[in-house]
Amino acid sequence: MTNNKGGSISGTENLLKMLLRGSDTWNDWRLQNPTTPINLFKANLSNALLRGANFASADLRKAKLFRADLRAACLYRADLRGANLKGANLFGANLSGANLSGANLSNAMLYCANLGGANLRGTILDSANLMRVNFSHGDLRNAMLRNAKLQGTHFEGTRMLQTDLIEINLNQAQIDGVYLMDPDANNTAMGNTAITGILITDS
Repeated sequence: MTNNKGGSISGTENLLKMLLRGSDTWNDWRLQNPTTPINLFKANLSNALLRGANFASADLRKAKLFRADLRAACLYRADLRGANLKGANLFGANLSGANLSGANLSNAMLYCANLGGANLRGTILDSANLMRVNFSHGDLRNAMLRNAKLQGTHFEGTRMLQTDLIEINLNQAQIDGVYLMDPDANNTAMGNTAITGILITDS
């Protein structure tokens, strides 16, 4: 490891030290080292200030990101399987193509986040703010969205098998080309929802 911003670093501990220098320093280093693998497996980043940080293609499996500030962060194609993002602020974050299978995003703020093409199989999104989120062509099979806010959310081509939709708010959502198999949607509000090309089946 070297101490200048352009130097190469490796190991979770050293990567965390670089992150502690701030998102600007971290992003500058990533621009100069675009091929360096980012391995933050099981890293503890709870309550961390990571606004605008570039985590594209990073390994964040089982990372602790409880209540982390990830506003406008780039998590494009990041591996977040089993990560704890409970209560995290992901306002406007780019999570397109990310793998969030089994992650916990309950009570998270994802307003205007991009989750297009993301893997959200078995992901916990209970009571999350998902207003104006883009779920287009994502995979929400077996996901839990109880009490989530989904006003103005986009679901074009989203896969939803046995998705828990109890007591969610879908007012003004846009649902097009979605395949819903055996959904649980009791007490769901759907006022002014634009629904086209949707197939719902219980078997």
